[in-house]
Amino acid sequence: MKQKITVIVVNYNPCKKWPIIETCLTGILSLRYRPLEIIIVDNGSTDGSLEKIKQILTKIKQDQDFRIKLIKLSKNYGFAAANLIAYKFRDQDSKYIALINNDAYPEPESLGKLIRFLEKSERIACVQGANLSWDGRHILTYGGFLTDHGLSGGIAAFMESTTVSSMKPIAVAFVDGAYSVCRVDAIEKAGGLFLPYFFMWGDDYELGIRVWRRGFIMVAVPIVASKHYSGASTNRDESSSVFEPPRMTRIYEYWYWTSNIAVLTLYGHPYILQLLKRLPTVVAFAMVKKSRIVLRGFIDGVKLGMELRKRLLKNEKWIRLPKEPIFRTNVLHEVALLLRLYLRFGYRASRLYYILIARSIGRKYLKQN
Repeated sequence: MKQKITVIVVNYNPCKKWPIIETCLTGILSLRYRPLEIIIVDNGSTDGSLEKIKQILTKIKQDQDFRIKLIKLSKNYGFAAANLIAYKFRDQDSKYIALINNDAYPEPESLGKLIRFLEKSERIACVQGANLSWDGRHILTYGGFLTDHGLSGGIAAFMESTTVSSMKPIAVAFVDGAYSVCRVDAIEKAGGLFLPYFFMWGDDYELGIRVWRRGFIMVAVPIVASKHYSGASTNRDESSSVFEPPRMTRIYEYWYWTSNIAVLTLYGHPYILQLLKRLPTVVAFAMVKKSRIVLRGFIDGVKLGMELRKRLLKNEKWIRLPKEPIFRTNVLHEVALLLRLYLRFGYRASRLYYILIARSIGRKYLKQN
């Protein structure tokens, strides 16, 4: 007997990206797995997209095996909080929960394939497939990696999508919040879905750490799961080339650093040493991007992480010692690489830096597994 699954989709202000959002929502509503519940959360949109979503839903036939819920929020509460609200209102019969971004187009059979792998072992908490770039040419994530100084990213990021067919299932530090499937009982044993303290970023890899430290694992499965625009839901200008950096708004950049550093401060072991290892790359990024926001994000991230340590680690001894896979890095080499890239490529340095690091770690990860 197939187990019921709830899919959560959070809608933001798509603005000029509505055709992409519409395409992705149509794809999500066309997933072939049953029984299925889809919860769409409108996260305070003000651009008329809610009315457009309602128009789409009027054309969808619902029955006992396929139900849709639409939740409207009064303002944008951020990715984590919006998902938490939907998670609270999920059908209690749902054994699995899937997160799919409103700018991710899932393959119709992907949900069933991921669940079949998830059911192979009770120890597997979450799975994902390969999430590709919008044009389908490159991998964006095949699971996520974490380094010993808090850098996070997508395994095999920016490799050619044709390599997916030669991959094997691998254990990963976290699964991509853009499209992944998790076992509800494992999430509950790890303390729940997301922490509500991150407006954006930080949510999926923070969850990955908790799940690993509770004794479960996360796995990337070699199927093409989705194409992800990666920017439509946050109003970034996504370039036609993955090698060109998208424009990052001030609030987007701020939360990137704040959430990343907060998670490092919360779970780093020892966190002071890991913060010291991260500091040189933070300063280098601030110099390369000529942005005080990077430094402000670092400072506020440390403050938030320290506050969360007081709240969350006091009575939870199981969460203190690392179990998640962590890659060891040479920070000085990374800083030198970033500065060399800046001298040669200017503003593109940060993007190229991430591509090189992600590819390097991805190849090592895949080789080890």
